[in-house]
Order: sequence, then structure tokens, then C-alpha cells
Amino acid sequence: MQCECATTTVEVERLIGTGQLQTRLNAETATPGAGREVIDVLIEQADITIDSIQPQTDAVVVDGELFCQAVYRQGENTAARAVTAQTRFSEVVELEGVTPQSIVKAQGVVEEVTAGYENGRMRFEMSITIRVQAHQLTPIDVITEISGVDGVQTRFIQVNSCKLAAESNQAVVVSEEVALPAQLDARVALMDWATARVTSTAPDLGGVKVQGEICSQTLIGTGVSSRPLAMVKVVMPFEQLVEMPEWLANDVTAEASVRRLDAGISPGEDDEGAVLRIEGEANIYVRSDHEDAATALEDAYATGDAQLDVERENINFAVGKQLIDCSEQFRGTLMLSEDAPGVGVVLATRANPVISQWTSENGITTVEGFLDIKSLYLPSGSEQVTSVRGEMPFSVRCNADWPEDAWVNVTAMGCEAAALMSDRLEIRLTLVITGFYRLTSGATLATKVEAGEAKAGKSGIVIYWPNDGDDSWTVARRYRLPLSKAPENIKPGTPVVLSV
Repeated sequence: MQCECATTTVEVERLIGTGQLQTRLNAETATPGAGREVIDVLIEQADITIDSIQPQTDAVVVDGELFCQAVYRQGENTAARAVTAQTRFSEVVELEGVTPQSIVKAQGVVEEVTAGYENGRMRFEMSITIRVQAHQLTPIDVITEISGVDGVQTRFIQVNSCKLAAESNQAVVVSEEVALPAQLDARVALMDWATARVTSTAPDLGGVKVQGEICSQTLIGTGVSSRPLAMVKVVMPFEQLVEMPEWLANDVTAEASVRRLDAGISPGEDDEGAVLRIEGEANIYVRSDHEDAATALEDAYATGDAQLDVERENINFAVGKQLIDCSEQFRGTLMLSEDAPGVGVVLATRANPVISQWTSENGITTVEGFLDIKSLYLPSGSEQVTSVRGEMPFSVRCNADWPEDAWVNVTAMGCEAAALMSDRLEIRLTLVITGFYRLTSGATLATKVEAGEAKAGKSGIVIYWPNDGDDSWTVARRYRLPLSKAPENIKPGTPVVLSV
């Protein structure tokens, strides 16, 4: 007796794994006009940009660039100056199971940056972490029908597999001009940084319309002795159509990251103030998911002359995604060192958050990490800018249990500092946690069915005591009964009478 099975193919997106690499990188640049005078670095920062991600066999090559900035004071001169430097990197993150066909994403985080002057050059040293995650699309043949065997009893279940259908990147450029007050006497843009976020996505003609904003902060030098530095915050909205087939434009996830930010000061005319001109470029990444669905055979047996041998396999399906979007207000105290001059006026503060770990329990995920704080201030009775820096731990509670492979980002928004006393600052900001993770569901499916000759059994009346997990199907299968004759409302410990 020949058993025939009809099949259909379902693609399953499977997690290969997550890999991480920590490394230190260096960059340097000439310091204009520097000689034997003391160079005092006031504040520095570095931004990381990933340009390409190349999956190979058991490894992922990540190429990118670090853009470094430093604001410094030279000698007895109270005016602040600035330099920038760039360095490229190409790092290999080992991850077993990756192939050139794998679906890979990567993120880079600058955990620490220091700058120092030596022999006419400003030297930057950065500690960075690169994280990669890889998935693989695996085709699976599921059985949808059995024929050729008399008395076949079958049980089917609906399976759904959410997978990557398309992805696209699009650059968007935004610009803004901000008129500054004449009394500020703005003279030069010294340092800038920005974050980008997506506020909405919607299907549109030819693709997906993505809306969001670039939130920039620019540190400017002024001609006002009582406030030689000032921070200007600008929000630049964007709207961009990312091309994608229209039938894939519904179930999408979009992310935005800043690739470039340029700021400059144009002097005002007559009694008018200067103009701050900002241009920013963001990369928008859009991922579209598609769902494969099928009615698949879970189990089968025969009541006639044939015996079915069924091989079954537990398959884990990605059935959707859950977006992460939570925020929490942070407030903490940053102490100055004992030999630091007392705080008079706080000029600018920068906070760089780094996630250390997260733990999930009872429907709550706690994200822990530290804030790298750098603040510029004028000491009481002085016109010489001084800096203070330190690390402050943070903890953010978010609803839902996150899996270990959740893809998570953290940003610090609206960072402000105020002098509580001359030896301490109060730091206030909003920590925003974003990302997503896959929702998964396991199913045990029949992957192979073969028919053989059944052994002759005894007939009569059987009293069966059901076990935990027994139902009409398991009892009928045990005694090869047609499902129409299977007992209903089976309860463990309550005997059922069967005619076999």
C-alpha cells in the first residue's frame, strides 16, 4: 500500500545568533596654532557610522567610520577652539553558523572617548562595541494532504511564519536656519551632535512614507564673557518616501540614524544676530515582513489494514514582531572632584548612555547601564571655562519580557544640568529605549509519513484510564479508532469504555 503526501513550502526565519566585539580605535589631527602652550581639552565626543555589513562563513565584516570632535582651551586664552578627526574601521565579528546568504544587522556604540594633545596633534582614543545579529531563511516542506491509505485519520493545525520579505535604505537630507539673539554675539559653531527617530510609517504610492525628526544640539562660542559658550537645540522634521513594492508596504518597521551633521555660524548684519545654519543627513532603513501560512499535518494514523509510521519535528516559527518603545525620566547628582573649582554657571552638558544588560521577570524588563556625563561650566568669579566628567548608573523598567535576542537602542534626550551646590550638579534627562524582538511559537509537525502492514489486533471492550495530556485524539490514536467513535470530554483519572 503506497502512501502519498502532498506538501507545500513554508519559509522560516531562524535566529543563527548574536555576536559582539569590543575594541579600541585611535584617530588624530593637527591642532592649528598649537605650540608650547598648555592645551586643556574641555569636552570630546565620537560618533560611529556603519557603512556596510558583509556576512561571510562564520563571521560578519562590519565597515564604518568614527567622527571625533574636541573643544579645547589653549594657554591663557579663554576662547574655546575646536578640532575634528575621522578614522575608518573594518572589524570581523565571529559568529558560528553565518553564511554569505544570512540576513544580518549591526549596530555600533561608542562607550568611551578621550582626547589629549601631544606634539602638535590632538589624539583621540575610543572604546567601541559592535553588535551583530544573524538570521537565516530556511525552507520547510509541510504536509498538507495524505492519500492512498484507507481509514486515514488526520489532525491539521494552522501555521504562520513571519519572515523578511524586503528591505530598503534611503538617505534624507534636512536643513534649518535659526536666527540667534544679537546679545548672544554668536561667533563659531564648535561641536554638534544629533539623534534621529521615526515618528510614523504609512503605505504610499510607490513605497512607504516615513516621517520623523533629527534632534540636533550645537555648542557655539560667543563674545559674551559671562557666557562664552551656549547650547542651541534644533528639531528638524523629515518626510521621505522609501521605495518598495506596494504589496509589501503594509507590515513595515523603520529605523533612522544620523550619518552627518554640519553646523556653521553666519554673522548678522547691522544690529541683527548671527544665523546658525544646520544640515543633517539621516539613513532610513525600512524592513518589510511577509507571512507564509499553511494548514499543516500535525499527526496521522490509520484504522484499516495499514500502519502509518509518522516522523514528527518541533519547529519554532517567528509569528510576528513586538516594537519596543519606552522612556523614563532620569535625575541624578554628579559630584565634582575635591580639587575642582566650584560651579558658578553651567554652560552645556552632554550625556552618552550605554546599556550594560537587561533582565526580564514577571512581565517587566529592567534595562541597566551607565551615563557618560560631560559638563562645561564657569567657576564662580571666573571667565575661564572648566569641565567635569563622570559616570552615573541608570535603570529603566519597561513592560513585557524581552528575549535575549531583542534588538535594543538607548538615547538620552533633553539633557540639562544645574548647580545644586558649588561641588555638585543635578543631571536631568529622558532615557528613551527603542527596538524590537520577534514573537515566536513552536509547533510539532509531521515531516514524513510511511505506510506498512498493520499487525492484527484483538477486538473487544477496553476500559482506559486517561493520563494528563490525553484527549480524544490521543485515545483514538492509541486504539486506532475512527475519530467519529472517539470519546469526548476526556478527563484524567475518569475511565472511558472503548469498543475496539
